[in-house]
Amino acid sequence: MAFGLARRFEAELEVLHPCPPPAQRLPYATELSPVYFEAYLDVSRKQVEYEEKQAVAWFEKAAAKWDDVESQLLTVEGLVGPAIAQRAKTADFSVLPTVSAADDEMFAEARDAALFSSGRPALFVPDEASDHIGETVVIAWKDSVESARAVAAAGPFLEGARRVRLISLVPDGEPEDETATAMANYLKAACLPVELKSAALGSRDVGDAILEEAGSGVLLVMGGYGRWRWQEWVFGGATDHVLRNTDVAVLMSH
Repeated sequence: MAFGLARRFEAELEVLHPCPPPAQRLPYATELSPVYFEAYLDVSRKQVEYEEKQAVAWFEKAAAKWDDVESQLLTVEGLVGPAIAQRAKTADFSVLPTVSAADDEMFAEARDAALFSSGRPALFVPDEASDHIGETVVIAWKDSVESARAVAAAGPFLEGARRVRLISLVPDGEPEDETATAMANYLKAACLPVELKSAALGSRDVGDAILEEAGSGVLLVMGGYGRWRWQEWVFGGATDHVLRNTDVAVLMSH
């Protein structure tokens, strides 16, 4: 997916391989003899060498397939989260697997870092996603800074979209979101093929409602909300739900 997008937008691709150094892989222990310490350290060094060789082999194979894409492999020694956050700050957006595609601690740290610690958008891709994403773009709109940033980040995809649907979820008893109409008019002024839909939330969870209304074969654009912030507790749960259950690519911005 990342190579295909780099070709499509004529962009340079940086493939990041965060690699914790040997000393950071040692098990925590109250007492560890020098002999065991050196033994653990030696095993960790070999593991680092193995991981680096695997990364190089994967990259060389992928780069050969996409030989018209300017790309480079960058191995960064350090903890996964800080390494991802640092490099993502200077990228247009990061491409990462969804939770359903890669549910392990390393990718969990990478997703959190790219979305919440970089100040840049992130594209999350499930295994089922098409290589040709963006013909139809669905914006899950909410009157929030995060949603506005996500729409701005989606600019390159919106420009090439054949159809743009802007969806606003309306809880029971609440009026329709006037900012949804304003955003739809803003996008129409840019000559984009925008359709506005206000959908009743009803008894559905927000995450379920977003995925149901988005449908299949689309690029979903939405704000990314952190669970740990009390102001975002409802939509934080929706963010996690979408990343665990989506079968379409999701572009998020925090």
